Amino acid sequence: MAEDKTLAVTKLLILYMSMIDNPEEKQIFETIYNNNKDIMYHYAYQILKDNSSAEDAVHDSFLSFARHFEKAANMNSQQIRSYLMITVRNAAFKIYNKHKKEVSTEEIDTNDDFTPDLAVNSEDRDLQHKLFLMIKELDSKYGDVIILKYYCDMRDKDIAAALGITRDNVKIRLHRAKNILKQKLKEGGY
Repeated sequence: MAEDKTLAVTKLLILYMSMIDNPEEKQIFETIYNNNKDIMYHYAYQILKDNSSAEDAVHDSFLSFARHFEKAANMNSQQIRSYLMITVRNAAFKIYNKHKKEVSTEEIDTNDDFTPDLAVNSEDRDLQHKLFLMIKELDSKYGDVIILKYYCDMRDKDIAAALGITRDNVKIRLHRAKNILKQKLKEGGY
C-alpha cells in the first residue's frame, strides 16, 4: 500500500515538473514540493475531513504553482509557503463547496504554524507586530490579497488567477483591506 502511494506521488511530481523547462528550476520545485506537501495536506484535511479530497486540493494547488513557477524566483521560502497555504485553502474550499456543504471558518482548526513571519518595511517593531496581527485578524478574502500583493510581490493578474477571482475583485478587496487596516491603526493610536 505504501509503495502504491509512493508511486502515485512520484507520478504527480513528474507531472508538475514537466511544466517547468529549466533543470535547476525542476530541482527547486521538487524541494519546495517535498517541504510543503505534508503541511498542505494537513491543512486541506482540516477543512475537508476526507483523504482523497485533501489530496485533490494539494494536487490542484501544485498544478497552479507549477503554472506560475517563474514567480517563485523572487520569493523566499516563507513567501512560497504563504502562497501555497492560501492556494490550498482556496482549493479545499472550492472542493468543499462543490459537495454542497456549508463551512464556517470559525469551525476550522487553525494552527499558528501556518502563519508566515511577514516583515513590514518599518523601523517600528511594535508597529510591525501590530500590523501583522491585524492582517491575521482580517477576513481571509482581504488578508489573502494583502499577503499576496505586498508580501509575495504578486501582480493583481496573478493574484486573481491564484484566488480564482477577477482583477477588479482583487482591486476592490485590496482597497477595502487597506481601509480596514488604516482604521484599526488609527484606533490603536498609530
